[in-house]
Amino acid sequence: MPSNELNNKNNEQLNPLALAILYTGKELSVGQQKFVRAIISRDPADRQLVAKVLRKGGKTFCVALAFATLFFNDPTLRIFHLSGSHLQASRLYDYLLPILLTPGLYHLVGQPTKYLVRFEEGGRLEVSTASAKSVRGADVDILSFDEAVMIPQPLIDAAWPLVRASKFAKRIITSTASPEVSLDWFLRLWQNAHALKFDRHEWPLSECPWISKEDTAEARLMLDSRTFAVEYEGKIAEARGAVWGSHLIDGCLVDANNRSLYPLPAPDPLTEKWCGLDWGFIGQTFLTFWEKQGDLKILRKVRIWSETPYTQVKQEIVADYGNYPIYPDSEAVSDNADLKDMGMDVRPRGPKGTLGVIFSKDKDFLISRARWNFEKNLFRIPDPDKSDDPDLFTFVQQLKAYHYNEATGKPEKKNDHGCDSLICAMKHVEQDTPYGKGKLPQMRSFGFR
Repeated sequence: MPSNELNNKNNEQLNPLALAILYTGKELSVGQQKFVRAIISRDPADRQLVAKVLRKGGKTFCVALAFATLFFNDPTLRIFHLSGSHLQASRLYDYLLPILLTPGLYHLVGQPTKYLVRFEEGGRLEVSTASAKSVRGADVDILSFDEAVMIPQPLIDAAWPLVRASKFAKRIITSTASPEVSLDWFLRLWQNAHALKFDRHEWPLSECPWISKEDTAEARLMLDSRTFAVEYEGKIAEARGAVWGSHLIDGCLVDANNRSLYPLPAPDPLTEKWCGLDWGFIGQTFLTFWEKQGDLKILRKVRIWSETPYTQVKQEIVADYGNYPIYPDSEAVSDNADLKDMGMDVRPRGPKGTLGVIFSKDKDFLISRARWNFEKNLFRIPDPDKSDDPDLFTFVQQLKAYHYNEATGKPEKKNDHGCDSLICAMKHVEQDTPYGKGKLPQMRSFGFR
């Protein structure tokens, strides 16, 4: 490919818009063009940039185009790029490599790798990932975080000062607002961008024609509404108000005597049956017993122990539900171990012997899976107004009252034992999507990845 096709009329600087066309056959959208221009700009107003963009929206591609342009204009630049995953690092490399290897554009030192590109003039691109144990880079001119929500806070903090000694200091933060380890940090930055002297960038799904419309329609069916808004529309899922909402819960309440809505339990082992358990260190120990028939998750029993000795609680659980897998909160280490020693199938089992559902890792995802089942009307919960079971009434009331704390953005820890029991139970059916454990749809697109 003739390198002069990439230059502007003065043949002095690389044209990133031409790069996009030549290497992908597609033009950058309005939002992408604005973002790329801001990255390559030396205007002090563009010194710190944050981009919140939907998945597959081309944010990594924009960064790659801007880096290629910057190195052509000034091959002495030093850039450090911290990627949220090895996959993201690979994508940056895949975008950059054909441009870097275009004859006549760059003077490279050795063969570029995924993690290091060096230029004869002294510039370099260093790439690290969120799995790194530490950041020990030299001074750089540009610091870039890609999928920042996936980068642990200690790595962000360690990398932040790397541009302090540069006369051309620039920080670039890109991410989808997914519920990952550093989401709170990213949202604070985005929502307070002006006060923190960051320039905000985003572009809508309508500017991403390379994303399959068919796939988007399918994902709307498969994902809960909040996850779809974040991943496919680039929005922020507001963690306020009800976690699930009374209207969704009411839509899943049925008359337990109506066999067309609430079928009889199938004989074992024809269907899957399991328990979710939240230990009541303060308050109630709460167990929910479930059966899966087809796509339906049917609540068969609610058990609450309020002032019963733990030894008796465990004995009753084993006696009544010992033939079924149980998913407890992992924090009750000794109690979960007791259930296992008493013969119960305690799940999941972690690589280091951990028993139960680890809320710090799985809770947000399991809440979203519960929301999806509520929205698709796939739960069958007996209507407490047509039952004389007080435990069932308490369970439904807790589901309806479950809400986010506006200060923390986390579910309120008050009268939530029934909710946590449901969340634990969702671990058994977390793979009830065609995409597998904890995964979102692999978004189909026709160009940018």
